[in-house]
Amino acid sequence: MKRWVFSVLLIVFLAGCGSGKFQVPKQEYQTQVQVLGVLPLLVDYNSSMNYPQKDNLFDILARSANGKHEFLVEQLKKKKGYFDVRPLPANPELTALSLLGAGSPHDELGWPQGYAFDAATVAEIARTNVLDAVLVVVFSGEQVEETRRSRTKLETLRTQYSDIRATAAVIDRNGQVLWQLAGTESFQALVLQYADFDEAYFNRTDLVRVKDINLSGIERALDESPGKDGASLLPKMYENLFSEIASGISPSLLDSLR
Repeated sequence: MKRWVFSVLLIVFLAGCGSGKFQVPKQEYQTQVQVLGVLPLLVDYNSSMNYPQKDNLFDILARSANGKHEFLVEQLKKKKGYFDVRPLPANPELTALSLLGAGSPHDELGWPQGYAFDAATVAEIARTNVLDAVLVVVFSGEQVEETRRSRTKLETLRTQYSDIRATAAVIDRNGQVLWQLAGTESFQALVLQYADFDEAYFNRTDLVRVKDINLSGIERALDESPGKDGASLLPKMYENLFSEIASGISPSLLDSLR
């Protein structure tokens, strides 16, 4: 009896794990999406945020992201949830211009709610590459209101902070979003600002200033190693992002039990 209860709880727990939200029933997703195409990682240069060197920052991010979608393809293939997963040969800048033109709505706290993707562009990509659906991952600059703690965890400051956040979506050939990672679940790819609690402490003031991380710090963050045993070809940020996406959209036997 105990073993049976444990097995049921394990199935419920594992089936509930995974990032993002399906916009259709999972069984329908599994049936509909057998061949998935993965676009190069896109950077939304038109997103707005409070950072003094925004264009330079986006250039650094675009260079860093170049070709990384092939690692995401490999992670998805290892999950064995699709008949085929293909990296798509596309120009990231031109694709972003045509696909993201309608922008992304935000909630009152600044969280990105996902893009209104151009259906004609998605249809053309799916038709040209013979796909059931397309996976799109977008980096954008955001100003999100939230509470952050000091390194000692003793002080907090709630205000707007600038971040680079990643949203993702699986879109079928008709332009319907089947799965989405957005809102409060959007992935914090880069922290661009920090609250200087130490400055306030040593100046004996309650005024805590929010400061920008410089571009050199951003580049080091993009290159940061996962810190695992053995050499990894993928920096920590990308590894964490791809793990979230792969766990979110890899159908399994457990999902069909929900």
